[in-house]
Amino acid sequence: MEEKNLQPFDGKKLTLTNQIYQEIKDSITRKQFLPGEKLNIKELARKYNVSDTPVKQALQRLADEKMVVNTPNKGMSVRTLTPHELNDIFDMRLMMDTFFLKDIISTLNYNNNLRQQLIENLEEQKRFIQTSESSSHPETYFSLDMEFHTLYLTASGNQKAVEVFTELQPFTYASGTYLNQPHYRDCECVAEHEAILKAAFNADLNALNHAIQTHIANSRRALQLIFKVNQMVLPSE
Repeated sequence: MEEKNLQPFDGKKLTLTNQIYQEIKDSITRKQFLPGEKLNIKELARKYNVSDTPVKQALQRLADEKMVVNTPNKGMSVRTLTPHELNDIFDMRLMMDTFFLKDIISTLNYNNNLRQQLIENLEEQKRFIQTSESSSHPETYFSLDMEFHTLYLTASGNQKAVEVFTELQPFTYASGTYLNQPHYRDCECVAEHEAILKAAFNADLNALNHAIQTHIANSRRALQLIFKVNQMVLPSE
């Protein structure tokens, strides 16, 4: 494995463990480490020219975020999402996003701060897809998408729902399927997000329900297809 010398860092801003964490995370998102691939601590330590300790700490952080999995007697590997898990995630998303429709409409029609945050997030999404090839910067669009849906569920007033959502998202992110989403699908998502906000701001319960159902169904279908294609092209162990 080719050695890689990490750049000097300011300990106050970026620790050695954080540097290695970001390096490994970037390698996963760029498919330099594939789903299911083993992550050998000593090989990674040699690659980054460091001791085992910061590598172990970085991998544990990624395990906490569900991007890697620690299997007893087998060690660390890049997490692989199964079709069953993918469907379960979208079932949960659909259940939460539609269960709180009335509360979300109510909140967004009196809480100007939350309303403005959603408007600004949507505008940032629009600017990003217009000025960037989003599939080349998947982490940025993922972050904007995550923020949009977190703010949407925050309007429900149910903190536990927000926590469940944030715990579900790393599964999609870690699988690598989301990060292969083409630019045109990101553009569709922005249009779907706009339809969601329009319906919520207009206090149109039926339109909001339809917009959410459409968005979840389209996202589910797109990621299922990407997942199937990935399974066809990934080399078997």
